[in-house]
Amino acid sequence: MTSELISRRTALLGTMGTVVTGSLTLAGCGGSGSGSGNGTTQVRAINLTTDLPSVDIFANDTKQFSAQTTGALSPYQGIEAKEYTLKVNKAGDGANILTGTYSLGKDLNYTAVVWGRETALRLSTLPENEDVNNIGTGNARVRMFNATTDSGSVDVYFTSATAILGETAATQSAVTAGQLSAFRELSSGTYRLRITGAGDPSDVRLDIASVVLDVKTYSTLIITAGASGVLVNGVLLKQQGTATSLTNTKVRVRVVAGVDTGGVVNVTASGNTLVGGLRSPSVGPYQLVDAGSVPIVVRVNGSIVVSQNLSFVAGTDYTLMAFGTLAAPVLRQFVDDNRLPALNTRTKVRLIHGSAGVDPATLSLDFLAVASDVTAGAASAYANVASGTSVRVDVTAATALAPLYTAETVNLQGSSVYTVFILGGNGAPTGVIRKER
Repeated sequence: MTSELISRRTALLGTMGTVVTGSLTLAGCGGSGSGSGNGTTQVRAINLTTDLPSVDIFANDTKQFSAQTTGALSPYQGIEAKEYTLKVNKAGDGANILTGTYSLGKDLNYTAVVWGRETALRLSTLPENEDVNNIGTGNARVRMFNATTDSGSVDVYFTSATAILGETAATQSAVTAGQLSAFRELSSGTYRLRITGAGDPSDVRLDIASVVLDVKTYSTLIITAGASGVLVNGVLLKQQGTATSLTNTKVRVRVVAGVDTGGVVNVTASGNTLVGGLRSPSVGPYQLVDAGSVPIVVRVNGSIVVSQNLSFVAGTDYTLMAFGTLAAPVLRQFVDDNRLPALNTRTKVRLIHGSAGVDPATLSLDFLAVASDVTAGAASAYANVASGTSVRVDVTAATALAPLYTAETVNLQGSSVYTVFILGGNGAPTGVIRKER
């Protein structure tokens, strides 16, 4: 299998409320023109947003794509080749969520990709005019587009089914948010696709057993965010051809132990061990679990205390917390929103209360309450707050004379996500701060 750096194209990005201008250099792509003048251009669209099930796309004030649903690839439309103000609205809504200026060359083909979240929407025009005669005999070419602001930088692997990632070079490494990579030339055929966090082959974000790269075909692998921002999905878009969804079938699950008297927690999912002996109070690591209805068995000090099926939605992160008295421990399931804040000067933080018999708790940052009245066995909403390098963190309860937990100089980094836990297990409640992203 060979991998060769071929060429680079730049995606044009637009941000909410911002006008972005740009043009594409298309020499050698088999087309002509530069973005103005007579002639037409062919444009199609795909909606790959995470929270907009249907969008309208306008070129200047003309609606070109109506009610474009998530994952659906429209047919091409011929429009005059020139500079346009492209606008994206919720389907049927008159308010522009995104506005940007784009130059479209004549006699060329583009796919307009709408991606990101409603609060940080992007639109990228991907050129689709590469000459297939430039591909070697028996080969295919593929490039990667990271269409998510949540996943961070990722590595992409097209390998054999049994290849060990730690012993294999990435097909494309460190693809950052919004980046359109160069094309890579590979032998045509069937590959196992895996996407990992950049530089960490053990941090698998997507694993697809069978992806076909057709001979003498250019394709773009578009990477999109899962529900919680860490796991990703994919779309394989053939140049001037079809789009194939590569949907994640996994979730990430971690176990938190807060059982009184240092209770030791063991949890299995579908018979596979998530934690074998997690002593309270502790926070375990995330692990991959199949999505769907999953049988969960919880043991405390060796005795089964919970045996039930839990529902897990693909692409989502979950926390399973065992807490309570040693005589009657219980299990709580929380959905974790590990999507990054839209601004790099902000951070997200929440409180999970896992200490039985303790009054509802309040989380304060620099003496300002950001989560209040969080009862035992519950989680607060996420607070979006200003980041800081020396933040005082307090967790208090109404009837407690002293704070349940205090940390005086916490570095809450920008563009990050944190959870503050109050856990049982040590007699007095124990505080733990975990940086999730």
